Amino acid sequence: MATYVVTGRTSGGEPLVSVGISGINQEGTVVQELDVVNAIRELLARTARVVSVEAQKHEQVITVV
Repeated sequence: MATYVVTGRTSGGEPLVSVGISGINQEGTVVQELDVVNAIRELLARTARVVSVEAQKHEQVITVV
């Protein structure tokens, strides 16, 4: 499972609000991860003083040698 950070920024590009998503626990696939991330992006985009919203995805890759 990847983790996501969704950040709403001001017109000057400074972070105003940030939401971290560390896990979406579900039995089987009930909702897609990106649907949850996009819902949060849309919520932040409608928030006063937020001009732009970005989502960053972080994944841990483990390699066994």
